[in-house]
Amino acid sequence: MTTTEYRPRRSVLYMPGANDKALEKAKTLPTDAIIFDTEDSVAPDMKETARAKVAEAVGSGAYGRRELTIRVNSIETAWFEDDV
Repeated sequence: MTTTEYRPRRSVLYMPGANDKALEKAKTLPTDAIIFDTEDSVAPDMKETARAKVAEAVGSGAYGRRELTIRVNSIETAWFEDDV
């Protein structure tokens, strides 16, 4: 028998990947997890920029011990492969 370890999350914050101000503010908010969005909250002409900002943010270590997740565009879109 295997045991699954559960990690309760009190709060999860969706963050638009192209918004510098929001990305900076998220570093100071008391949230358990952050979802960096490159999909709905990002205009088509900002997808590439958002992708680069999100990659930099996740790799920076500036978000402490929060769980970090990246929401990518759907497989049916032109942006999916670059997102992944």
